[in-house]
Amino acid sequence: MMGEREEDDDTEEAWLQLRPMEPLPSQCCGSGCSPCVFDLYHRDLARWEAARASKDRSLLRGPESQSCPSKLNPETFVAFCISAMDRLTKDTYRVRFAIPGNGQLGLQPGQHLILRGIVDDLEIQRAYTPISPANAEGYFEVLIKCYQMGLMSRYVESWRAGDTAFWRGPFGDFFYKPNQESSSEQLPWSYQEKTRFGRLGQDLIKELVSCCRRKPFALVCGSAEFSKDIARCLLCAGLTEDSYFLF
Repeated sequence: MMGEREEDDDTEEAWLQLRPMEPLPSQCCGSGCSPCVFDLYHRDLARWEAARASKDRSLLRGPESQSCPSKLNPETFVAFCISAMDRLTKDTYRVRFAIPGNGQLGLQPGQHLILRGIVDDLEIQRAYTPISPANAEGYFEVLIKCYQMGLMSRYVESWRAGDTAFWRGPFGDFFYKPNQESSSEQLPWSYQEKTRFGRLGQDLIKELVSCCRRKPFALVCGSAEFSKDIARCLLCAGLTEDSYFLF
């Protein structure tokens, strides 16, 4: 009987049942995560093909992870309990998730997480950046804006304190370090001549505008006060209001 079962396990039908399922487009958040759900799919597919060729199912498992199951993992979704959910406006929520053992999330500025939800039997994934302090202990918070026709919005609005949500991450390769560049020599050659270091003020903006061979169009992104100050400097430098955009 044992021999018959092993033969059944090696049939074409048995191996096809073990073949990884390709993710749906809705399962990709579109944020350029590494690994993406499609990266994981192709990795698992390669493992499946190698295991099938050698008829060795142990190859399907891959290397054993040594990480704690309650800690974040970029490849596997981890469950976190919702400890509080505050409605700040008619469509915006601040959600707090408990971290077991009074632990810390461990994210760097600029990194984000991926949330998984299921709506009408369709799995969806979206990227969110926690707003809680990096050193917060025992919790992390996320600010989520909901949209009338949004699938993830429907999922989020169904949450209640005590529910469980699934996250994976962290993602994002940008690590902020104040004043990490003090010389243009470390920049790509094409940027060196046009890059200026120092405080962004009226004189520097005038210099930058005057260096342009054609009338420039400026994109300004920052706090309300920053945008107001830069807009004033751009006007003083000779630009008109239709020559810049404030985010």
